[in-house]
Amino acid sequence: MARRPQESSTGGQRYAGRVAPAVVLAAAVIGIAASADSSEPSASASPLTGGERQSRRALEFGIYPGGAVGTVGPAGAVRPEVAELRLEALRALRGGTRPFVVHLYDSFTERDDRAPLPQWLASQIAAYTGDGFKVELVLTYRPKRPGGDVAGFVGFVRARVRQTGASLGYLQVTNEANVTGAPDAADGAYRGARAALVRGVIAARDEARRRGLHDLRVGFNWAYQLGRSERAFFASLWRRGGRRFASAVDWVGLNSYPGTWGPALGAGDLGSGVRSTTLAAIRLLREDLLPRAHLAAADLQVTEGGYPTGPGRTEAMQEQALRAAVSAVAEMAESHRVTGYRWFDLRDADSASPSFESRYGLMRDDYRPKPAFAAYRDLIATLG
Repeated sequence: MARRPQESSTGGQRYAGRVAPAVVLAAAVIGIAASADSSEPSASASPLTGGERQSRRALEFGIYPGGAVGTVGPAGAVRPEVAELRLEALRALRGGTRPFVVHLYDSFTERDDRAPLPQWLASQIAAYTGDGFKVELVLTYRPKRPGGDVAGFVGFVRARVRQTGASLGYLQVTNEANVTGAPDAADGAYRGARAALVRGVIAARDEARRRGLHDLRVGFNWAYQLGRSERAFFASLWRRGGRRFASAVDWVGLNSYPGTWGPALGAGDLGSGVRSTTLAAIRLLREDLLPRAHLAAADLQVTEGGYPTGPGRTEAMQEQALRAAVSAVAEMAESHRVTGYRWFDLRDADSASPSFESRYGLMRDDYRPKPAFAAYRDLIATLG
């Protein structure tokens, strides 16, 4: 993920995480999972109120299951992952057997990356699909060559479709190719990113057809920004790829972090600001930008949405932001054909870090849940 700093910030208190014994952690996470098996929201915190309680299009929810993030500045420490606790937490969020998407990342840096499939990635895909989760794989474009390497990336995309396509629900080609100033997080900082997006999508669709992978849904994402450059970005995709590109795209993702990165929130409290910003981002993408690339027929989903805790950012604020964002997406699901929402991310990289970029998680770095964890679980049960 990567964002451009927004124009204003919100206040609050700092929270510093503490490490709990592993046995206690395991019991806590398993307890959360057991309480979620009923697939019903908790009585103490209804995710929707008033006129929001109405029939809506069901959303397909998901999450990035790690803690490490691509940062605008230097990346901090990442506390070790615990696979067993991570899986228990994902089961608790999903509840029952409903569809739930695990959002993973793999990066192209040089041509040797295409083979073989990294063991860590093969193991995670096998573990998640074996437990009934859908997998959404993001293929980022981060070439080491100063001049870029679009042809190498296209080969990488084809290789990953061959190697993983039968196990995937979604494939995302490039990450935030419209963002130019954050090389540790966004592909737009690399030469040839737009060509890589277009040619990569076409190659992914072609390879999927060759191999009979008719259920693999191919798309790309866009980070919420304002300005003429965003219109030019989508227009350039059509100029580069034309009908062949447009017909290869099943969905377009929105990366939106209201109250953290991107356009500043409007007047009002945090919840109302997050809601209005989320609605504005969906309208802009569906009504203005997608038509410029002849992608009006594509589905829209939120591929990254989040609100970190940290200095000036309480856990209560994170929960408020999450509820507001998801409720706004649900409100637009039918009219703007929004099909899914992915939160970023499951756990903090380092809950003691003074940087909020290490603290996006619904859980602390020791897998103890923040209040937003239960809120997301309840929203999934209600809207999923």
